[in-house]
Amino acid sequence: MTRLFLTLITTLMCLTPFPAGLGRAAAQDAGDTTLNGDLDLGFEAGKAGETPPLWSVPTAGWAAVLTDTRAAEGKMSLMLVKREDSDAPFGNVMLGVDAAPYRGCHVRLSARIHAEGEQPGQAMMWLRADLDDGTMGAFDNMHDRPIRTDAPGTDTWSDAVIELDIERNARYLSFGFLSIGGATVFVDSARLQVADDPANRAPPQAPTDPRPLSGRGLKNLEAAARLLADIHFFHASDQAVAVMAWDHLAVRLMEEAEPATDAADLARRLGDFFAPIAPTLEVWAGGPDAAPPLPKAPEGADRLTYWRHDGIGNLSGSISQNVYSSTVEHDRKRATLPWGAREFDAQTLASASIVRPLGGGVTCRIPVKVFADDGGTLPHTPVETEWTSRRDKPILTPDNRSTRLAGIATCWGVMQNFYPYFDVVDTDWDAALAAGLSAAAEDSGRLAYLHTLQELISKLHDGHGHVFNRAIQPQSMLPLGFTWAGDDLVVIGTDPSVGDHVIVGDTVLKIEGRSVASWCDEVSTRISAATDGWRRHRLLGALATEIPGSEPVRLHLRHINGAEFDATLDRIAPTQIVDATDRRPADGTELAPGIVYFNMDGADADAFNAAMPALQAAKGIVFDMRGYPGEAGVDLMSHLSHDVVQSARWNIPIVTMPDREGWEWNESGRWQLQPAEPFLDARIAFLTDGRAISYAESIMGIVEAYKMGEIVGSTTAGTNGNVNPFDLPGGYTVYWTGMKVLKHDGSQHHGVGIAPTVPVEPTAAGIAAGRDEVLDKAVEVLQAKLASGVNE
Repeated sequence: MTRLFLTLITTLMCLTPFPAGLGRAAAQDAGDTTLNGDLDLGFEAGKAGETPPLWSVPTAGWAAVLTDTRAAEGKMSLMLVKREDSDAPFGNVMLGVDAAPYRGCHVRLSARIHAEGEQPGQAMMWLRADLDDGTMGAFDNMHDRPIRTDAPGTDTWSDAVIELDIERNARYLSFGFLSIGGATVFVDSARLQVADDPANRAPPQAPTDPRPLSGRGLKNLEAAARLLADIHFFHASDQAVAVMAWDHLAVRLMEEAEPATDAADLARRLGDFFAPIAPTLEVWAGGPDAAPPLPKAPEGADRLTYWRHDGIGNLSGSISQNVYSSTVEHDRKRATLPWGAREFDAQTLASASIVRPLGGGVTCRIPVKVFADDGGTLPHTPVETEWTSRRDKPILTPDNRSTRLAGIATCWGVMQNFYPYFDVVDTDWDAALAAGLSAAAEDSGRLAYLHTLQELISKLHDGHGHVFNRAIQPQSMLPLGFTWAGDDLVVIGTDPSVGDHVIVGDTVLKIEGRSVASWCDEVSTRISAATDGWRRHRLLGALATEIPGSEPVRLHLRHINGAEFDATLDRIAPTQIVDATDRRPADGTELAPGIVYFNMDGADADAFNAAMPALQAAKGIVFDMRGYPGEAGVDLMSHLSHDVVQSARWNIPIVTMPDREGWEWNESGRWQLQPAEPFLDARIAFLTDGRAISYAESIMGIVEAYKMGEIVGSTTAGTNGNVNPFDLPGGYTVYWTGMKVLKHDGSQHHGVGIAPTVPVEPTAAGIAAGRDEVLDKAVEVLQAKLASGVNE
């Protein structure tokens, strides 16, 4: 399942309204329940074949009924099932209750879930708080830990758990169960309960008013941000390693550093602040030439302790089973002198710390290797500090100015030290820090801060780069679907509410009186992309959902005959607009004599194997890679070579020093794909375009390197490698690429992508006529090869 599809599903779930008419009494009728904060839903009340009282199914084409055919406990469970005539990609069943018993509490939603289906699919549980002001509060949908489908007839139940802190101004709680990919989902033993007493919890952080940074204040915060990253990621004292409340520490650091009046005051503040967790840190006003003498090794020290990062691991919110990791290592580098004494040599002493200007007239010496003995790092100051535990710390909120500043500092520090593509992207990352801090200080709301974070990440030019907050979702969208035809924004689908006012093939020229190019320039500042193709792909969704306001939208358009006209369209709730032009043939379809089609988008092994007889008999094959291939993508590669094929070069940085100095690379992990029968020796064309990213580019990279066929369409996204997401306070999640991927020959892939051997893009005329011009060109190319006998 792609990250973008899951993000869309999350968006739709976030916008599913609370069921009308439900109030405090709703919980009492929902099943086996109480109103003391313990809502027990065993699904034993009601009749088999009927929907349980007050539960609803907001997704068309799906049903949710009680069933006595399967249960984890008792006699019945809830079954979410796709109707036979439905092509809806996912189903959702939900219940809403009054939030009064849960306000200010830490709540726990649990259930037992079984999912089954002929095709791979997923089940997820979700929980959402709706606040008094109409916005969304706490939310989780298990997107990072879905339950996979089992084969039909199995009876394996999985435990699902969500724990959230519910806001004190929550009005309703909604929760439910989601099926993706057509899986039939059984739910039993669902329970919503208060996990701890709100009286024992710290209150939320107080909001503060936005205000601009002074010139001195900005310099102070820039210096603090640099030192924060150095201590967090490269100072392995026992005290720093024990810190669990880095977010809270960063917030306090912003508050302490900003008011400094000059360099001397800033140096004192930074030194005092970090002393409990970095007792050997030295900070002074002045430059490196004012550095105090290099300290000697402490008495009794017999080893050096340091951080080794393979990429960067242990970030808050990072996905499970990540390829990235961070570990504390120990190095015993002592020399035996002629008279028998043992001590650290001069080179080791010098390399154990670095002198580093922080900005704002301040320099520091930070030990990147900390002296230690059997009792731990030296000196033996208390390991437990104010920051060792998150207990009793306030819930951080982006309504607090210092929290926003800390988020910028934290995000900048991660990328400054671990982003692997600064050598090939044109970015002034120091300037990005100043711009981000300045904007965050004045942001007047959560959406404005989201845009500030997105603008910061956009400067990475990383196709995986994105900042997402589940509580900040578009409330409406244009009732149109778009694609690009050159520089023209062309309609490819319409909501029924549009009628015949706008039709497929019309070109949008202006939105609310502004040119499409002007809107693109504005929105592009918040889109991180390595290639123009990926930026344009992301713009299609943004232009539909990010036009401000709630009133009908004024458009100026052009018909395919050249006539220009105006249309005013009502906005609709976010949904998927059906692409009326996407009429891909069925797998195995003969497009022309001897030329067969197979759609790789989402294709699994079963679909590939079912089409194999037709593919094997074909003289020419079109593999459609426009989208995101399923597991069939890897399988296909083994049938296109008589020899072992490798993937591109995946390089994880091994990081022990700040500012990307001295990197080494872990180059293991490349795919080694063994040849498989039957070998497909037909002439082949692969279709691709700017939306092909990550795994799709792993497949297309093999195609390019081994010259497996013609590549028809446009350049891919130029972004590959595992993402390494992390969370910032306030519900913001940052996605980015944590490894460097090079092409098979060692050349640059990032920002380059896989270029077509036969470039072709859709035209407005072709769209209006219902033609797939990319597919047509591929058939034309294969026909020419078959006629000439050329195989490459």
